[in-house]
Amino acid sequence: MNTFRALGLTLGQLPPGERCSICDVLGVRVGHRTLIRGSGAEAVRTGVTAIVPSEDPYAEPLPAGAFVLHGHGKAVGLWQLLHLGALETPVLLTNTLATFRCADALITWTLKRHPDARSINPVVLECNDGHLSAIESRPVTEGDALAAIGAAGDEVEEGCVGAGTGMVAFGLKSGVGTASRRAGEWTVGALAIPNMGRREDLLFLGRKLDLSGVPRIQREDRGSVVVILATDAPLLPEQLSRLARRGALGLARTGAPASPGSGDFLVAFSTAYRIPRKATRIRVEFIPDRELGILYRAAAEATEEAVLSALLSAQGMEGRSGPVPALPKELVAQSLAD
Repeated sequence: MNTFRALGLTLGQLPPGERCSICDVLGVRVGHRTLIRGSGAEAVRTGVTAIVPSEDPYAEPLPAGAFVLHGHGKAVGLWQLLHLGALETPVLLTNTLATFRCADALITWTLKRHPDARSINPVVLECNDGHLSAIESRPVTEGDALAAIGAAGDEVEEGCVGAGTGMVAFGLKSGVGTASRRAGEWTVGALAIPNMGRREDLLFLGRKLDLSGVPRIQREDRGSVVVILATDAPLLPEQLSRLARRGALGLARTGAPASPGSGDFLVAFSTAYRIPRKATRIRVEFIPDRELGILYRAAAEATEEAVLSALLSAQGMEGRSGPVPALPKELVAQSLAD
């Protein structure tokens, strides 16, 4: 169960999945590689998170879509994903300057399984963790990215792990958060790494929290957020892009500002069918657009909860720019009780 639910909190109208995580979508696995070492200007607080959608996404790509709320980010692979509507590698999340090493790692990972591959579209998304980590030292290696994929399992560890290690959102320590929703017979899961917003932006279940007793940090009004949505509902690529757009509604409910220095990327994929690389024809049954309302609601609710769970699961951390406080759980409980 995610941290949000473990604290007895609820959100929205739809029920959560069994574990309230993206891995409630059967076949989806998540792994992390966390790097924490050093202090002061040389502090390293970073990592890689891998979302593995299936055993062999290159041989049998999954239908996928995406939405860019604001494009100040170093995404790899989105143009082909959007144009062809297919995801053919795991998705890696990391810091800004590790993006391309992670892309190399996905190429290495795929070539090991398919040495005859001559074109590979790795998908990597990033947030800048330079407030806490010496990002310019480029500590993430290809080996770290491969280790994150190798560690993938069906339980999601939240908080200051993987790509969430150096995240800061709303002036508070953030991390990796996850959630899911049951939408009739289908499931929608979300995983988020929030790294955006000012203290004044935060909305927790629609409320402003009294954070006057929590130390403030000095940070520029910029930052990013990445959300990955997975579903077992049979959707076409364009429908998945629309599902990703509804995730942005969930971000808005937390106060995410999509500021000028922000890279806000949402990717959605379905495990309901495959697009075999060697197929000449594919027969697909899909949900008609008029029936998508409940899935749209699920995407918004799961995204909002994943962001809040990332805040609740994170621990305060000291890095290159000093300490960043966590969101006090007792303060949340008190505020919601008032």
